[in-house]
Amino acid sequence: MSYTSSRAGSFQNKWNSILGFFKKDPDREVYEKEYIHDLKRQNRAIQYPGAVLAMFVWLGFAFGTDQKLHPEFPELFYFRIGFSLVGVLCLIFLLLDTLFRIPTRKYSLEMAYVFIAYLLLCTSFFTGRIADDPNYVSGLQIALITIVFVPLPKNSYFVFLILSFISFVSSALIYSPNLSTPQAAYSMQNLGIAFLLTLVFSIILERYRFVSFVSRFKIQESNKEISEKMQQIQALKEKQDGDYFLTALLLSPLIKLDNSENSAVKVEFLLDQYKKFSFKEKDYELGGDFLSAYIVKIQDRDYTAFINGDAMGKSIQGAGGALVLGSVFNSIISRTRLSPEIQSKSPERWLKEAFIDLQNVFETFDGFMLISAVLGIVEHSTGAMYYINAEHPWPVLYRDGKAMFLGAESNIRKLGISEMFGTKIQVQTFRMLPGDTIFCGSDGRDDLVLEEDFSGKRVMNEDETIFLASVEESGGKLKTIRRSLISRGKLSDDLSILSISYNPTRNPYMEDKKSISEAESIFQKGNTKDAIRVLEEGLNKSGVVGERYFPQVAKLLSRWYDKISEFKKAAEWAEKSLSWDPSETELLFYSSILWKKAYTQKKDSEYLKSAAELGEKLRVRSPNHLKNLINLSDIYRLLGNSFRAKKLLDEASLLSPDDPKIAELRKRL
Repeated sequence: MSYTSSRAGSFQNKWNSILGFFKKDPDREVYEKEYIHDLKRQNRAIQYPGAVLAMFVWLGFAFGTDQKLHPEFPELFYFRIGFSLVGVLCLIFLLLDTLFRIPTRKYSLEMAYVFIAYLLLCTSFFTGRIADDPNYVSGLQIALITIVFVPLPKNSYFVFLILSFISFVSSALIYSPNLSTPQAAYSMQNLGIAFLLTLVFSIILERYRFVSFVSRFKIQESNKEISEKMQQIQALKEKQDGDYFLTALLLSPLIKLDNSENSAVKVEFLLDQYKKFSFKEKDYELGGDFLSAYIVKIQDRDYTAFINGDAMGKSIQGAGGALVLGSVFNSIISRTRLSPEIQSKSPERWLKEAFIDLQNVFETFDGFMLISAVLGIVEHSTGAMYYINAEHPWPVLYRDGKAMFLGAESNIRKLGISEMFGTKIQVQTFRMLPGDTIFCGSDGRDDLVLEEDFSGKRVMNEDETIFLASVEESGGKLKTIRRSLISRGKLSDDLSILSISYNPTRNPYMEDKKSISEAESIFQKGNTKDAIRVLEEGLNKSGVVGERYFPQVAKLLSRWYDKISEFKKAAEWAEKSLSWDPSETELLFYSSILWKKAYTQKKDSEYLKSAAELGEKLRVRSPNHLKNLINLSDIYRLLGNSFRAKKLLDEASLLSPDDPKIAELRKRL
């Protein structure tokens, strides 16, 4: 049973193969129009050679051979000359297109029909009349085989072969040539084979032409589609580059470097955005890194306000974040320059409120636009720097040929994270010495590709101290830091570095060591008032007006005035020390205590306000300073602001719930 089924299946496959030869190709309906157009193209290539060949190919037979072999058939001359006339007419027809631009060559397929029709029908008719001549029968065979090589539609071959056969048979029946001889029989067999071969080969070659055309056409269509896609991509790229250009154009004026020639504080920028593009034959770059620095006045002192930010996302997305960051920061600077009220705020308060303004803007984007940033201000006269680090790489101090990180204890999250205010904003401080340089940079300084293989697998740098090595290697020169970095690895992200150097014409911190030594010796002997007198006389001799700073002397005077219970003077000298060295964070607490003590002597509410202001400044710098929170709560209690006092006391309770001072103060409230 299985064997019978196998044989039946094999027979069916063979029969399908045979029928497949005659089966219509489904692609013909789809590509028929294009195929006919291509056949016309192929025929145009043989129009001129065909016309010239038709003019001369039968002239030898007409004027010689036919008259010798068949003088009884003078009509052959007209058949032969007729073919030459067809060639002449076709040549004239073609020249109309070539010489006078009359579009006649587009009828190439129709002209091919004329040639084939005349050639086959005439040859078949006059060959049928003299079919007993094997030489002329072989001529018809040549004519039949010739049409196989002319590119025509498949059905055209069938029509021409049928008409040719009818023409031959009709002529043979009319003129009755002698076909009983062996030579004639042989010729007829060959003619039959020629008809059959012409039929078979015309089908094969036509199918080959069609398949070749379809393959070529599909490739062309595919290439055309690819070309169109590439054009679309190019158009989109040009549009995208236009968007990039517009964004870069908007971002460029926001990247501002405002330096004063006579200032002790100098700022420099290095910005290398990772996305490079061309627009209207000019090169541009775009990215999410942002730098800006302005000179502003705060409490009648000159400061350089700076920011270095890195927006989340690549190219256009990151640039959008940088654009918003730059716009808001520039707005803050403009408001500061125009508002005496804003200028009257302490540096800590100004910086914190600027940071909150930035956070409020980015928080509206619901986490889709996050920014890491270092925002800060540097006082020109003292070199004191106040800054807030929002999850940005740590600033780096370069001093005496060594580089080190600053402010590694910062825990503030990126701008735009809505839960950020669950952690308290902390303003950090640092006093720059003459010759110091501080570098703030984006994470592009660390994201170096150390190795990359052919598959695209990369080994990334994970050592954050590599930037320290580059700073030291470059000698603190900003321009050579980039060269040092790329000598270690390939940049894989936007790179921005902001350098702040402090180089006063002379060192303002020149303490009177002789007076200090003499005064401390006197103080050790128990004579505090004489020790104070020595220090104050030393200050008068030095001439301190705006040129030299003596924070150590002022700190000693504050402590010794406190010792003899002259709290107001003690507080004033403590504040003087702070004005000379604003980075002394702990001195803020001591100064606040001294003003509170001064209030207990004179009951002047202005003393309490001064104490509260100093306590608030300390709270901005060190939000979790327990003693300051308790002291500040008590100051507001004395000022009659119980709401503020309770709020601060609650904060202190979270830090130390069992502190007896908190419990005692809560009873008073």
